[in-house]
Amino acid sequence: MEAVARGLEAGAVPQTARILLVAPPARGGLARHVVSLLAELHRDEYCMAVACDQDGMVAEAARERSIPVYTCRIGAGGNPSRAAVAALHVASAISHHQAQIIHTHSFEAGLVGALAMPLVGSVRMVATIHNYPPNATGMRAARAQHRWAARQVVRRASRIITVSDALRRDLLALYPDLGERTVTITNGVRIKTGEPRDPMQVRAELGLAADSTLVGMIARFAPQKGVLEFIRACADVVERWTDVELVLAGDGPLRDAAESLREELGLQRKLHMIGEVESADALVGALDVVVIASLSEGSSIVAMEAMAAERPVVATEVGGVPEVVVHGETGILVRPGDPSALAAGIESLLGNRELARAMGERGRRRAAERFDIRLMFERTKQVYADLLRETMESGGGRA
Repeated sequence: MEAVARGLEAGAVPQTARILLVAPPARGGLARHVVSLLAELHRDEYCMAVACDQDGMVAEAARERSIPVYTCRIGAGGNPSRAAVAALHVASAISHHQAQIIHTHSFEAGLVGALAMPLVGSVRMVATIHNYPPNATGMRAARAQHRWAARQVVRRASRIITVSDALRRDLLALYPDLGERTVTITNGVRIKTGEPRDPMQVRAELGLAADSTLVGMIARFAPQKGVLEFIRACADVVERWTDVELVLAGDGPLRDAAESLREELGLQRKLHMIGEVESADALVGALDVVVIASLSEGSSIVAMEAMAAERPVVATEVGGVPEVVVHGETGILVRPGDPSALAAGIESLLGNRELARAMGERGRRRAAERFDIRLMFERTKQVYADLLRETMESGGGRA
C-alpha cells in the first residue's frame, strides 16, 4: 500500500490501482467512451481489466492491449434475473482481479455492479450514467422494476458520474441526498491537430458523392435516437434542395423499419444507409451538416466530434445536448420528435453557408476549451483517487 499512499499524496490515481470496468454490449458513443478510458488507463500502466460481452468494441480493444476480459452478459432494461446472473460473473471478476474500484457504464451495468457489491470485500463502485433509465421520462423511471433498479445503483455506488448537468439535476430531483456523491464529467473527444483526412477521400471510400452537399446522422438505430424522425425530415429537405445528398450511418433494432420508411418516402437514391462505420469522426469530417435527432440523450459525443471537426450541428433540444451545442452559435437546436422542425433547421444552414462556416469555427473553439478528452481522463482519475484516499483513511482496501 506504500505505492498507493505516495500516489494519493500526489493527488492522482496510483499506477498500482486495480480497476475493473464493467460495460454493456453497446456500440456507438458509450462504447467509444469506455474504450478511450480503458486505453488511457492502460497507457499509464494501471492494473486494468474489463467485464463485458466477449464480442464487441470493448472486448476487442482490451484484447489488443492484453488486458484481461471477464465474460459478463449485461441485458437491456435492467431485468432483475439477468442482472443477478451477471452480478455473479462480476463478483468473480472482482475477486480474481483483486479490484479496488469497479467502474460501471450504463444504467444496466450499474445495476449489475450494485448486485455484485454485497458478494465481495471492500471494493468501491463508481457508476457512470450515460443516459436516462429505460422507459423513463427524465430520471423518473415509469416501471416499478426500473425504480427498484435505480435504487440499487444509488445505494451501492460510492460515486455517481453523470455525463451532463441536466442528467445530474434529474438524478438529484429523485434522490436529493446524493449531492455529495455525484459529479458531472462531460464526455470528451480528441482535438486533433494537423491536417484532417481529405473529406473527398472519405466520401469515395464510402461510396458517397464527392461534389454534393452532404447532410448526415450517425446513431444507433434505437427508438430514443430519432432515426425515423430524421428520415422523415430528409423527405422534406430533398423536396427543396435537389443538390443535397443524405447519409445515415449505424445499425440496430430499427434497421428494418428505417429501410421500409426510406422506401415508402422514395428516398432510396438520396438517402444512403451505410451501416456502422469504423471511424465516426472521419465521416463527421466529410459531412457539411451533422444532425442529432435524439428524443432522449444524456449528452452527445457525435455533436462534440462535429464541433471538433468545424462542422455545424442541427440537434434536438433534449437532455444534455444544449450543454454541448449552443443554439445560434455552434448549431441549431429544435424541438424533439418534430421532423418538420428538424428539416427547417437543416435548411437554415443550407441556405446560409457563411453562417454554417462561422458556426463550425465557433464549435471548434468550444470543443477545444470544454470537450478535450484529456479533461475527461483527468477528472475521472481524480474520482478514483478520492475513493482510494477515503478507503485508506477508513482502514479498508486491498494490499
